[in-house]
Amino acid sequence: MSGLDLSAKFGRTVPDGRSLDPGLFADGSPAGGEIVEIVGDSNCGKSCLILELIAKIILPVNCGGHAAGAVFVNCDNNINLVYLLNIMEKQIVNCTIPANKTIDRIEIERIRQESFSRLTMIKCCTMDEFEFSFLTLNELFAENHLNKYLLIDSVVAFYWSKCTETNLIRMDTYIKLLYRRLRRLCRDRNIAAICTRPLHFVSGNRESVTTEFDDSAEVNSLSSITRSMSSTNKINNTSIEHRIELAEVVSLTPNDDVKFNAFVTSNGKQMIKFFAIDKYGINWLN
Repeated sequence: MSGLDLSAKFGRTVPDGRSLDPGLFADGSPAGGEIVEIVGDSNCGKSCLILELIAKIILPVNCGGHAAGAVFVNCDNNINLVYLLNIMEKQIVNCTIPANKTIDRIEIERIRQESFSRLTMIKCCTMDEFEFSFLTLNELFAENHLNKYLLIDSVVAFYWSKCTETNLIRMDTYIKLLYRRLRRLCRDRNIAAICTRPLHFVSGNRESVTTEFDDSAEVNSLSSITRSMSSTNKINNTSIEHRIELAEVVSLTPNDDVKFNAFVTSNGKQMIKFFAIDKYGINWLN
């Protein structure tokens, strides 16, 4: 496929440069010292969204990225690097400046390789490895000041290894203590953390929220989701600046394509967005 073919396939948009993702963080966030929490049930796009954000972090500025460094701690082993390559390809073609520049496969590969030099990946398969990674993160960020983001998928992957018959710990307590450690690291090193967490990971009962994708869904579901998010905040008792809750949209007919919604709470501001997922990542529908 030629550069012109790729441009026709994806179209082009020029980012405003204000934010990691202006569609999600309209105020220019996340800033150093802040935490972003991505929550949702299985197969709602949590890992896909974190890959989208990784691509935006490490890609060069003229490709819509930030040319910054990122440390990615992979705990759930749900990450497909081929999928990340596809996401990067879409962003390169969509956002490269100038917009009339022809991009061929060789140039795309060069940009991806150069961008990967700014990504440090840590794979954790056990609780011991996860704890050890926390001990080394401070030094890792101290040695490389280009590293501006820490991403963890999932932040609660090893809870059941920690919670045993002789060491019982509530889910809320576990996440609160872990975020306290994470907050300290973020403030000390002036970095932002982006974490995924299963929606059900709370000690109390919580109503699930579903919405229908039609003209009235955004308005009708917003108050319900807001109440749900407020409940989650109280249960977790954590001061998260940005929370993105993902959920599958209830299809009006069986033949409808699968769609999802993202309810975003960012520094007190709230909005809802709809999206679909394909082999090139997330496609925002509004």
